[in-house]
Amino acid sequence: MTVHITNINGMAMNSVAQNAQNMVVDFAKQLGMNEFGIYVYHWTEEPLQARSTRFDGIIASLNGGDTVIFQSPSWIAIEWDQALIDHINLYPNIKKIIFIHDVIPLMFEVNRYLMPQYIDYYNKADVLIVPSKKMYDLLRENGLEEKPYVVQHFWDHPATVNYFITPENNKIINFAGNAEKFDFVKKWDCQNVKLKVYSDPVNNDSEHNVELTGWKHDPVLLEELRQTGGFGLVWSEEPYWSEYMKVNASYKLSTYLAAGLPIIVNSTTPEAETIKNKHLGIIADSLDEAQAKVLQINDEDYKQMVDSVNNFSSLIRNGYFTKKALVDAVVKAQYNN
Repeated sequence: MTVHITNINGMAMNSVAQNAQNMVVDFAKQLGMNEFGIYVYHWTEEPLQARSTRFDGIIASLNGGDTVIFQSPSWIAIEWDQALIDHINLYPNIKKIIFIHDVIPLMFEVNRYLMPQYIDYYNKADVLIVPSKKMYDLLRENGLEEKPYVVQHFWDHPATVNYFITPENNKIINFAGNAEKFDFVKKWDCQNVKLKVYSDPVNNDSEHNVELTGWKHDPVLLEELRQTGGFGLVWSEEPYWSEYMKVNASYKLSTYLAAGLPIIVNSTTPEAETIKNKHLGIIADSLDEAQAKVLQINDEDYKQMVDSVNNFSSLIRNGYFTKKALVDAVVKAQYNN
């Protein structure tokens, strides 16, 4: 029995979606899994015969009795994803695992109408890997059949950090996100806590205590986060996206942890209890509360947080959450079904 896993290519260099899938496959290969490479393309009028031929090329190494892990979504189209899993079902005794990275109808309100198609797709799986128990419960409320599942908990983020640099208790909140998409960046006005945003365009707004550093490649970003110190922020005030954050695993959160920074999250974040119990950061339900807690924390408490983050982040830097999710899912598919 061979375990195969899909992997997308062809998106932008800074695509988080592609980088996440590529990272998962790097760890999967360490476990002896085989890659099914998928080039992301958009051809809505693609003839069925051409698509079928494309599928045959992607899964050329598949044999009956194998296990296939589908990283979802493919970012091509849900109809394409459904057709691929149906094509693979032509082979006998294939175990199918869907690793849910994102649920597009929950991400974007304009795509909510696609939810029944996504549920139908997930129902084709023998096992699901979900970002959180909350996500599984929400999908069940929307028609998902009861089935075995594995909870991812955290994204991994492979990194080599410079331990000669220790994050310091600077009154800075770091945000690795697009400044144009988050209104709180434009509204920031706190003279005692600086907001440092890793987004284009480069701009230093000293009047509102906001610095835009420009987009950074991952190794550069992690190094600068570590040098800057302070906290990493996972936040949104956009209602639909905020609801999604309650059930999804944040890649951004793991970026901060991999860099060695304590984090700031909302109390509704799926892993908020873990973050609180393991002293990985601050729980706050408003930016005013977050700013106040950043100002209150002393150097000794901050150092304890940094030490806790460094201990915990070794799991994230070395892929243990991904590897465990993959192995647990394969065992559930092959042993428990």
